[in-house]
Amino acid sequence: MFLLLVWATLAFMVSCADTVGEEIPRPTRHRIARALFWPATIIVWFTHRSVPKLARFGAIVWLLLTGGWLLALQYDRLPTVVFIVVAEATMAFVIYCVDAMSSELQRNPARRVARSVLWMKPLVDYLRDQDSIMLVQASVTVWVLLTSGWLLGLMVDRIGHPLGWV
Repeated sequence: MFLLLVWATLAFMVSCADTVGEEIPRPTRHRIARALFWPATIIVWFTHRSVPKLARFGAIVWLLLTGGWLLALQYDRLPTVVFIVVAEATMAFVIYCVDAMSSELQRNPARRVARSVLWMKPLVDYLRDQDSIMLVQASVTVWVLLTSGWLLGLMVDRIGHPLGWV
């Protein structure tokens, strides 16, 4: 089951990255085949130096990696019930921040809140969007939250606990 999840995750990532740099989109059945056979697709990208597709794939990997680190940091430090609430709030905050940078959504806070509550849809949209700006903004937001969390965790572990403050 785990290997199936890994395969599906990588197929989704390749599917998102494969749409970059093409003037005419591939037919749906070709995109599905390229995603399902992702090892061959990635090999072709490397051997044919498909820099836009590799860069997009790298950006997607980076966002998912840092997001996973952030959620793992929260999971390791919080009880399960609290973790679920904090993880949902964290992802909602990321979407809210990224949407705040959009000129279309900037002046519509109600829509931004609604998109934040349903954060999975906007996140998938960022991953699939031809323009990588929102993907990069999401990566930067997650990275700042992650490094801030590491710093605060380090302070608690190395200063707070030894001095009895926590």
